[in-house]
Amino acid sequence: MIDCNMMKSIRLWGLLLALLLAVPTLGQIRMPPCPTCGKKVNLCPYHGKHPKQKPQPQPKPKPQPKPKPQAQAAYEVTFTCNVPSATMYIDGTEYGKPSGTRYIKTGTHRVRLTADGYEDYEGTFTVGPNSTAVSLTMTRRVADVFTVNGVSFKMVYVEGGTFQMGSNDSEAESDEKPVHQVTVSSFRIGQTEVTQELWQAVMGTNPSGFKGAKRPVERVSWDDCQQFIQRLNAKTGKQFRLPTEAEWEYAARGGNRSSGNKYAGSSSIDNVAWYTVNSRDKGSNSPDYGTHAVGTKQPNELGLYDMTGNVWEWCSDWYDSYSSSSETNPAGPSSGSNRVGRGGGWADGAWYCRVSDRYGGAPDRRGNALGLRLAL
Repeated sequence: MIDCNMMKSIRLWGLLLALLLAVPTLGQIRMPPCPTCGKKVNLCPYHGKHPKQKPQPQPKPKPQPKPKPQAQAAYEVTFTCNVPSATMYIDGTEYGKPSGTRYIKTGTHRVRLTADGYEDYEGTFTVGPNSTAVSLTMTRRVADVFTVNGVSFKMVYVEGGTFQMGSNDSEAESDEKPVHQVTVSSFRIGQTEVTQELWQAVMGTNPSGFKGAKRPVERVSWDDCQQFIQRLNAKTGKQFRLPTEAEWEYAARGGNRSSGNKYAGSSSIDNVAWYTVNSRDKGSNSPDYGTHAVGTKQPNELGLYDMTGNVWEWCSDWYDSYSSSSETNPAGPSSGSNRVGRGGGWADGAWYCRVSDRYGGAPDRRGNALGLRLAL
């Protein structure tokens, strides 16, 4: 028999056991979720305190290949130029002579032309289905200007060519024959005779008898001219020289623009020269007696002044008779006793002023009608 006290004890223990079993269930309901995994804290393997995770490296994006440029169309372009010997550059690349055809891509291109004796040409041209011809025009350079100690002088470009040197005219002397074919390369020659101011600027002295800054220097020997040229070259860094006799005659005749005149620039000597009729014959008391300022008469076809009259001009050659053979850039004999002078002077008649007339003088001779013209 179970007494009442024992039954009460059993009921009390049962109530306590029920309470103990109920506690976990209440804890689970009241526990907050883990902020990392979201589980109840009592069910989270880390009890809500997960360790910090290292950041995972992000994969680098693969570079995308650049799209290949589409090939530009090219067209056959025909070039023409008034100076066939020029050198052509397109977009900075040399393309040779500016003639014939080239395959050029469509679009706008830069073109540059260079040629001795002409101003550089720079411009653009466009190539397309309706633009396949390009015409280019260069401008001739009239002269190059040089300055020494404040004195400026001009050198005119003479394009090379072939001409008949000498004369068979009835007036011609024996040393002007035989007429023979001569070819000369391009060169530069003084637009005027060397003036007294230029000689003074280089040499520091003026030997001339007829004083005047713009008058041609005279009373200078061939040897004096060599000293002048050496000093001029030292001051300028250039290679000035006397012209050869062939270069002088070719230039006096007007080069490849020659009109076939007897004198340099005209068949009427009064148009182009200071010579005996308008200089010496007026007498020593006349202001016209002697030399005159350079460039005051009409120039020849190349723009050269006073190649007829004013003063004789020394050339680089030794004086001798002509050969009948064709020659290219002749420089005269290798030795001799006299040097060549050309052009006639203020005290000479028209006969001595013809473009074919020649003079031979000792290299140390000086006279008031002996001067020079530079070549380069």
